[in-house]
Amino acid sequence: MCPSLKRNSSRSRSRNRPGSFWFSSLSPSWLSALAVLLLLWLYLYLDRFGYAAPLPINGSGPSGTRPVALPSDPELGNLPLLNPGPPTSRPPPPPPSSTDIMATPNPPKASKPAVTLRQGAYVGSTILATSYFPRPVDAFRGIPYAQTTAGQNRFRPPQPLPASSQTFDALRFGKACPKEGRIAPDTGEDCLNLNVYRTGPGLEGTLRTAKLPVIIYVHGGGFNAGCGIERNMAAFVSWADDDMIGINFNYRVGALGFLPSALTAKEELLNLGLRDQQLLFEWVQENIEAFGGDPDNVTIMGLSAGAHSIGHHLMYYARAPKGAPFAKAILESGATTARAVLIPTHPRHLIQFEEFLAAAGLGSVPEAEVFTRLRELPLQTIVSASKAVWDRYIESVTWPFQPVIDAANTTGSHSAPSSLLNSTSPSSNFSTSTHHPPPPALIPDLPIHSWRQGKHLRIPVLTGYNTNEGTIFIPGGADTNADFRAFFTGLIPSFSAADLDALEKLYPDPVTDPNPQANPYRDVPSGKGRQWARLDAAYSHYAYICPVLQTAHFLSTDIENQHSVHVYRYAATAQWGTANHGDEAPVVAHDVASLGGGRLPGLLAVADAMHGAWARFVVSKAGDPNPPSPEKSDDGVVAWPTFLSPFSPSADGVVREWTGTVRRGETPAGETGQLLVFGEGNDERVATLRAGQEGVSGVGGGGWKEWFASLVGAGKTGLREGTPAKVGMLSEVELAACRFWWGRVELSEGLGNRGIERERAKL
Repeated sequence: MCPSLKRNSSRSRSRNRPGSFWFSSLSPSWLSALAVLLLLWLYLYLDRFGYAAPLPINGSGPSGTRPVALPSDPELGNLPLLNPGPPTSRPPPPPPSSTDIMATPNPPKASKPAVTLRQGAYVGSTILATSYFPRPVDAFRGIPYAQTTAGQNRFRPPQPLPASSQTFDALRFGKACPKEGRIAPDTGEDCLNLNVYRTGPGLEGTLRTAKLPVIIYVHGGGFNAGCGIERNMAAFVSWADDDMIGINFNYRVGALGFLPSALTAKEELLNLGLRDQQLLFEWVQENIEAFGGDPDNVTIMGLSAGAHSIGHHLMYYARAPKGAPFAKAILESGATTARAVLIPTHPRHLIQFEEFLAAAGLGSVPEAEVFTRLRELPLQTIVSASKAVWDRYIESVTWPFQPVIDAANTTGSHSAPSSLLNSTSPSSNFSTSTHHPPPPALIPDLPIHSWRQGKHLRIPVLTGYNTNEGTIFIPGGADTNADFRAFFTGLIPSFSAADLDALEKLYPDPVTDPNPQANPYRDVPSGKGRQWARLDAAYSHYAYICPVLQTAHFLSTDIENQHSVHVYRYAATAQWGTANHGDEAPVVAHDVASLGGGRLPGLLAVADAMHGAWARFVVSKAGDPNPPSPEKSDDGVVAWPTFLSPFSPSADGVVREWTGTVRRGETPAGETGQLLVFGEGNDERVATLRAGQEGVSGVGGGGWKEWFASLVGAGKTGLREGTPAKVGMLSEVELAACRFWWGRVELSEGLGNRGIERERAKL
């Protein structure tokens, strides 16, 4: 095993930083000239070395960043993609055998990393150590985990791959799943593939004797966009002190992955994108030992829709006969109680389904022929129709094509079948010999009901949120109190006038406030309406912050849960001077290329702290993100306290505060409401974005463009590095907001009877 870069001194992470380059002391004028030359070099060599343009991380928000992945050999850029070739590029489609699943654990040593699986042998590449990748990483890109979803597999559950003795190149990313209304060259229905990144063996090439911890990233995108490579897992693995394996993958989004309707329920085709994710988890269990991974130490990590998905899996696998194919979970800015989880026959979904069929030219097709015709349509027609419906609901944030209560994939009862097992912990004996059909329901009830009934896994969880989660979703021009009320009336039709009045008092109007100087929502960026900051706070609490804290609350007050919960808040500011939804993504990955290329020392310190904590959580079987020292580690992380809910457990859903500091309904055990705050006071990205990147999102960074902008902006004053990490407390504003939103979660999550009647009236 190669020696790891342990943080045994304050220089352990700074040795290879781009910020330590020889030109760091040059004057701004020299830096500007150098930047022009670098820009010319980038244009000449960008495509050859595997860089790509930013990819969207959110359906309605700005773009995130595609990971930077430098191949070890320049000629790799001339090799074809793994999957989009002729039919011989992947195993043929016959059904697989249910036996002989396990793969060869130790393939022969070769000049390039190779692995032998039941579905075939794969030859990868090695990303060599650079200032962006301090340790070499073995990369296996574009490996399929299911058959193509085209043709008769469209609008069907994912199909496992058959056995094969062929050898395939795993050198380039596979196709991403279709999204955004057009078919790009790197997208297609043969998109269910993954990328595996493993800490490289180093110069010694020694064989490992211990199995490696595994982390799987589930991408975001509002269930309508996104792809696995939005999170740079190569960087995540390379910067980790300990050897590990990182995985990202694609699943179906938009109408192809989530098309709720009465007909879809009747055909048992709901929540296909979540089924894709579950097949990937099973694939990892069956194959990860071939890469040297530990199937009993798997962490799943998701952002936004990826975190929402993980929340559903926490509940599903508590009932699954085979137990959970993962042992720990990280949920960034997402939870099952976020926004709305409706029944497939809810009027909103019925309306959107009819709009989709009309946009696809199938508005008058008999019900019995709908899915047959949908499978025959050109892919562009499907994707364009999906985008047309999506565009109608962006401003109201009442998005189409979402996970729904499947209730045994029928239109019957919402109650979970009593025959399902109620396992409360992940199984170390996860069966890999047979591909079992899924239990009858993936989401059998409103998630809030499952939480209250204790129908969820009890495993280590790390979760948190960003200070300004709502900025990229809310309408920028909202200017009056009427605009504020109209937004939430459309978002939650079941809200009564009394609910809206209470909402107004909780978030006072900055325009009519008799004491405007004390109003926290008075300051807005140029070009935004006067209600912008107010809407951001209210929507942030409604859609992200309070659902995240609700997950932490239920886990920390569950007397049967013996595992810790850790909560964070990300506070480093970017576009609009706010900490926006998804801004933490490149920081967690320690993706230096997306963090100013090393020219933002404060943000790199935040990345050291945040990535270090995430990596320790992955490695520790107990899910402990804390450093070995009880005080402080070399990456800047102070001791991270376990989250203890400031609210008492309540089966009836009424939120009550503790009178003291108590845990799980028993005796005092610590201070409640503590969390770790990352990047407080850091505003370096605000300045770099203004130095030529106005309009580039803070979501996921600007990639090489932001790095270039940071060079031109070098030497500008006003940059604050802030504090990498510090212990904080939930504020009174957050506590009051959660009292309000938790008390109305059924109205929001299921839209209630009033909302259903109001929607039905539109039919």
